[in-house]
Amino acid sequence: MIRLIQGRDSAYYPCEMEAMFRARTAVFHRRLGWNVTVHKGRERDRCDEENPLYLIALDDVTGDVTGSARLMPTTGPLTFGVSASDMFEEPIDLASGTVWECTRFCVHPGRRSSGSLRAATRVCFELNLAACELGLRAGLTQIQTVYDQLMVKVYERAAWGPTQVARSTRVGKLPAYVGVWDVTPRTLAEMRAASGIAHDVIEARPLPALREVS
Repeated sequence: MIRLIQGRDSAYYPCEMEAMFRARTAVFHRRLGWNVTVHKGRERDRCDEENPLYLIALDDVTGDVTGSARLMPTTGPLTFGVSASDMFEEPIDLASGTVWECTRFCVHPGRRSSGSLRAATRVCFELNLAACELGLRAGLTQIQTVYDQLMVKVYERAAWGPTQVARSTRVGKLPAYVGVWDVTPRTLAEMRAASGIAHDVIEARPLPALREVS
């Protein structure tokens, strides 16, 4: 299940937010070696102050946070394409009202260690399915993402591999890429068929007003 939390509402979800920021430290700072800011064990950046929309994966049985991602419009001032474009070999100019950016996509370390590849892949499926479901609802055509070399096969297994548009020789310990996912009913259907998840993965409660995401 995916819980949607808009940045301005994050104070109402302290457990989910704490788990996400600490997992981001483990993944992006310690494991990948990215140049990120960590304070008191929590990885945050300026984009977290710009009211992003968080996708929080929850275990259906325990309610534990198992993965997370962050969505923002590409027309904002603090997207990855703007702040880190000098890290990539090709220019990054995907700003559009119909393209959102997905950053800090990660499967949380506890899920990796406790459940094997199968459990981690399901978390990726759920996050991708939620992003595509949201994209279709919002009238998006694409979602831009930054990913490292380790995620290439993970995305392939999840049946929604991004098309590479830019490459960095090294952002942290591994090469990183900028890619785009196409948002179409067909891609959603293909992911559902590949995952065996036929239902909507977003938590059944009122969704944030997507027009207010900024």
